[in-house]
Amino acid sequence: MKRLIRSFAIYLFALWLITANVGGIDYNNSFQNLALGALALSIAEALLKPLVNLLLLPFNLVTLGIFRWVSSVITLYVATTLAPGFSVVSFTYPGFSSNLFIVPEVHFPLFAAYIVVSFLLSLMTSFLFWLSH
Repeated sequence: MKRLIRSFAIYLFALWLITANVGGIDYNNSFQNLALGALALSIAEALLKPLVNLLLLPFNLVTLGIFRWVSSVITLYVATTLAPGFSVVSFTYPGFSSNLFIVPEVHFPLFAAYIVVSFLLSLMTSFLFWLSH
């Protein structure tokens, strides 16, 4: 139970941070929808992702783990179908510029938005789980 609560809190923070900085997640500005999405993601990560990873094991072995992103996208898609009011939408990243590098404006259609959001979510949650140990 403690693990599920920690997972829920980490997913809630990560979803909020991604929405505030990048976009791609629509929760109708309702904290309840965001919390429901975080709960659905926590449950899907705990129950569904190991099964999907097992089913995709041959592809992961052949591609040396590069195909693992598909399980994250599938888990995110299932979580969006389980939580009403929480969805991944196509978005345009406005870009970023600094003295060191420039990231141009990029439009992500729905499928690419799922990939980008799941990648960012995986990156942030991995870091936050590492910090919580």
